[in-house]
Amino acid sequence: MSLFEKLAHMIGNRKVPVPAMPGFSVPGISFGSKSTLKIIFFTVFVAAAAVGTGMYFTVRDVVHSSWDWPKAGAEYSLPQTMGHKLEPYEDGSESQTLKINLADGTRLSSLTLNNLDLGKTGLTDCIEITRAQGNSSGWLFVDNWTATGVTAPSADFGNAEIANLSLAAYVDGHTIEATIDSTITDLDIQSTRGSGIFTAENSVVDRVLIVLAGSAVIGTFAMTDVDCSVGGWNVDYVKAGSFTMDNTSKFGDGDGIDTADFVVNSTVKTRSFTDNLVDTPITVK
Repeated sequence: MSLFEKLAHMIGNRKVPVPAMPGFSVPGISFGSKSTLKIIFFTVFVAAAAVGTGMYFTVRDVVHSSWDWPKAGAEYSLPQTMGHKLEPYEDGSESQTLKINLADGTRLSSLTLNNLDLGKTGLTDCIEITRAQGNSSGWLFVDNWTATGVTAPSADFGNAEIANLSLAAYVDGHTIEATIDSTITDLDIQSTRGSGIFTAENSVVDRVLIVLAGSAVIGTFAMTDVDCSVGGWNVDYVKAGSFTMDNTSKFGDGDGIDTADFVVNSTVKTRSFTDNLVDTPITVK
């Protein structure tokens, strides 16, 4: 006989008492008098209004604290036009730098900097093109780069390959050590797939900083009336089909033509070079 059969034989027809479940009563809800009801509804209304007001100001603050291209004081990962606020400088002052981050594979049909006033005391550079930390091989590829009516106390070019280089600025002393290399190739950038057109103009900024996280491509890079009162140009890691600077551009810090304020280093390689730079005493402020 199995265990279950034994249990059945022992119980037989006996009734096994089952404990009754305790009863539950639903409490009634009474709002009391009409005045009490009014107070309750008024309280709910005030609470809802407070929450709604808080949400409104929260959304407003988020909108007002956003940075849209090309507002200064932020960094932009073009072609995305929503920026992020830059940290203040070490002295606590707010940054008004226009920082452009170019990720590997970024393509821009054109980048235009027009009528910008740059310069902040304490900054070494007002225009800088450089690599991001960890990027040891990326380049900025530019089909056509022009600089028209630009000014700065100094300029330094290095680590570049420019097929056709033409310089005609007035400078307070210059040094040209560019390397002529017949193997430097021209660039032809025509495709606009996945690219965009970006312009920053009529603005006052501390500096323009272009940072390469990898290799990026720009069809046309135009700089017109970009004036630096403090700092200089510091340009590296550019491969361009052509770079032309016209004779309305001026560079110099007033230390005399015997001290070069415009320098093209030997790490700049070019296939064709036209040097129309004119030495003349100039102080850019």
